[in-house]
Amino acid sequence: MANHTLFDAKAVNITDHDTWHALSLAQLPDGIAIHEITLSELLHKDEKMDVILPLTDVLAPTGLLTEVLTLIEQRSSRIGVWCDTRIAEPQLDALLTATNDKDRTLLHALDLVVFYMPLFVDGRSFSQAKYLRLQGYRGEIRLAGAFGQDQIAYLLRAGVDSFSMHNDHISDSLAQAFSALPSAYSGDNVNALPMFKA
Repeated sequence: MANHTLFDAKAVNITDHDTWHALSLAQLPDGIAIHEITLSELLHKDEKMDVILPLTDVLAPTGLLTEVLTLIEQRSSRIGVWCDTRIAEPQLDALLTATNDKDRTLLHALDLVVFYMPLFVDGRSFSQAKYLRLQGYRGEIRLAGAFGQDQIAYLLRAGVDSFSMHNDHISDSLAQAFSALPSAYSGDNVNALPMFKA
């Protein structure tokens, strides 16, 4: 997916350093990861890789991915999941309460959660990122899809760490979009500067 660039929370281009590979599926949206890998490729690799899986399939009680999830974990150095913003709160709660063999919740075993915004007007990613942070998730939250530069500062406030942006949507003013907001919805100050000066 060379038509996308990854930025961290400080507007630094991290594309060349990103090691995540999304498991290639028919429904994989554009921009979830810079690299893709098929299941057969993953299972035949000697080295362990960082792999992003579809959250709905990970949580599903049946299906091919569920059957080979343990095998994927053995072949992976880190595990992440992606989901679009249509995911329901019960599914996020399932992520929070599911446990793996190490007696940790699945959420805390994940190193990356990617939220994909299919539409610009879909603001659920703000709530979903904040919800995961409030539940104690400390891994990376990445946003992909149809979000605008003017939303980046608010998404940072909600807990998003990195952004997959289509190259056609990157402008010269991108760095300004990552500037901290002077105050939060809760009234907490980001810095000591006043919001207004006389």
